[in-house]
Amino acid sequence: MRTIIVTGAAGFIGSNLSKELLAQDYKVIGVDNFDNTYEKAFKEEHVASLLTCKSFTLEKLDIRDRAAMIALFEKEKPEHVVHLAAKADTRAAVEDPYPYIDTNINGSLSVFDAARKTGVSHIVNISSSSVYGNTPTPWSEERITDEPLSPYGATKRSVELFAYAYHHNFQIPITSLRYFNVYGENNRPSMVPYKWARAMLKGEEIEISGAGTRKRDYTYVGDTVRATILALQKPNGYQTFNIGNNNPVTLRELLSIFEDVIGVKANVRERKSHNASVEETYADISKAEKILGWKPEISLHDGINRLVTWVRANRMN
Repeated sequence: MRTIIVTGAAGFIGSNLSKELLAQDYKVIGVDNFDNTYEKAFKEEHVASLLTCKSFTLEKLDIRDRAAMIALFEKEKPEHVVHLAAKADTRAAVEDPYPYIDTNINGSLSVFDAARKTGVSHIVNISSSSVYGNTPTPWSEERITDEPLSPYGATKRSVELFAYAYHHNFQIPITSLRYFNVYGENNRPSMVPYKWARAMLKGEEIEISGAGTRKRDYTYVGDTVRATILALQKPNGYQTFNIGNNNPVTLRELLSIFEDVIGVKANVRERKSHNASVEETYADISKAEKILGWKPEISLHDGINRLVTWVRANRMN
């Protein structure tokens, strides 16, 4: 049985990824510190079903604790690592960047160093479309990435650079995946799709930024998980891939989908766009299609329907 460490395993994407890895006969060591980014009970709910599986172990550790991470890696001797753990709020990072620097950069170095010292064969590092800033779309992996709008994006780009340096100096295969606007089951409560789904189901007002013309490349979590596992299984030196839906929509178009799925007309309040919000995210996924054999399968309408079904069943208290 292949052993893999997943950092951020109790979070949104980490819990979905861990579930699929277990289904594919991996032994999964989940790492999470259950910080206060959102309700601890949500993360506990995410991992409850995982804990019933004998091939899953949960370690309540902070990735910034280098000694603890090295000890864990030495004990478990994983073949692979998927590094998801991060602080991930672009707007909050503008107001207080230091926790993002500490967790995203120092924590990532702790993970990379533990992997280096224990002979891990492949690291999949999770990055973000935030590295692109407001550069012209669509974004290929060769697009300039030195103009992020938020300290969050800056930390993610910094980690990519450290990942390359670790690969260069220690010959560790590292693949960085730039996720684009992931949504779906176990969604973080701070994200627009979750906020809209819950508010509209409760008959409450929703908030839309600007005139609703900004575009986002919303990507269903199941497609993102599938791409991550494909990348995990294809180590190839140092590589970077965009993982997105390749189909950006405006916020108004997204709202129309929500109204169609839920069957209600939204009560909308407009607000000014945040200065750290890019105008458009749009993934050129041709490299992922060619090398990983991956492309998204779930339409935005179907994905939103799945999200709404999950929110209705799990988040309406």
